[in-house]
Amino acid sequence: MHTKPDIRLKHALLKATNDLVTFACDRLTTVLLSLDISAAFDTINHSTLIDRITQDFGICGSAIIWLQSFISDRQQYIAIGAEQSASVNYTSGVPQGSVFGPLLFAMDILSVGNVVTAHSE
Repeated sequence: MHTKPDIRLKHALLKATNDLVTFACDRLTTVLLSLDISAAFDTINHSTLIDRITQDFGICGSAIIWLQSFISDRQQYIAIGAEQSASVNYTSGVPQGSVFGPLLFAMDILSVGNVVTAHSE
């Protein structure tokens, strides 16, 4: 089934295209950064996340121990009917569908915003 793109997406693409053309006509250097975050929750490195939470947010002690236990020592397997694959350990990612998943993801990518802010005019 084909769905129409959201109007906000169309507006964002139109604005980005217009800005790039305008800047090119003015002979200005431009950089376009595009991030595909469709599977972003799966790519978060556990140790990097814990380091960021500790250093950037000052969370430590029993709270960081609880967070670490929340994201680590998880396993997954695939089941189709009566067949099941072997379990494998998760070494990255945050639990999806949890209350903390989006918060942990936001904490992990906060540094991207800091880089952009540091290089803004």
